[in-house]
Amino acid sequence: MSFSTALSWLMKFLLVGLLPYEVYRGEYLFAFATLLAIALSFIPSIVERNYHITLPFELDLLITLALFLHTFLGEWLMFYERLWLWDKILHVYGSAVISMLAFMIVYTLHYTKKLRLTIPFVGFFTVIFAMAVGALWEIIEFTVDNLFDKTTQKGLDDTMWDLINDLIGGMVVAVLGMLYVRYSRPETRKRLARPIGEIFGLKQRLS
Repeated sequence: MSFSTALSWLMKFLLVGLLPYEVYRGEYLFAFATLLAIALSFIPSIVERNYHITLPFELDLLITLALFLHTFLGEWLMFYERLWLWDKILHVYGSAVISMLAFMIVYTLHYTKKLRLTIPFVGFFTVIFAMAVGALWEIIEFTVDNLFDKTTQKGLDDTMWDLINDLIGGMVVAVLGMLYVRYSRPETRKRLARPIGEIFGLKQRLS
C-alpha cells in the first residue's frame, strides 16, 4: 500500500469514527453531512476496484482530503470559525479538485472523439463546471441556513468571495490542464484519457 493510499484510508476511518459521536451529541444534520462525506470519499476506491483501473493524479487522496478538511477540521474542529482564510482556501482547493474531474471527463470525450472540441473549449468548460458546482454549493448553504437556522453564509460579500475563489480554482486547473495536454507526449495523453474512458465503456476507442 502506497503512502497516499494509506493516508486516504486514515482520513476515511477518522470520518467514520466521527459519525457515532455526532449522533450521540444529537447533531443529526452534521451526522448526515458526515455520512455523505464518507460515501463520497469511497467512490474513487469503488471505481478503481470495480473497473480495475488506477485513477491519475492521486484523485482518491485529493477527493478524500477535500472532504476531510471540510468535515473533520472545518466543521468538527471549527477551523471555519478559528481561521478566517479556511473557507476561502477550501473553496479554491475544492473547486480545483472538481475541475480536475471535469477536465478529465471532457478531455476523455474529446480524445475518444465522442465530442468534437478544441482544447481551449475543454478548458472553458472546466471553468464553467467549477462555477456551476460552486453556485450549487451556495444554494445548498442558503437552503440549510433558512431551514435549520444556521449561519454557513456570512452575507453577500462572503458568498461572492466564495464564487470568486471557485473561479480561481477552476481557472488554475483549466490552464494547467491545457498546458499538460499541449506539451505532453501522445502516450501520456492516452493515459490521461484511459481511466474515464474505461468507466464510460470507451475502451475500444483508446486502443
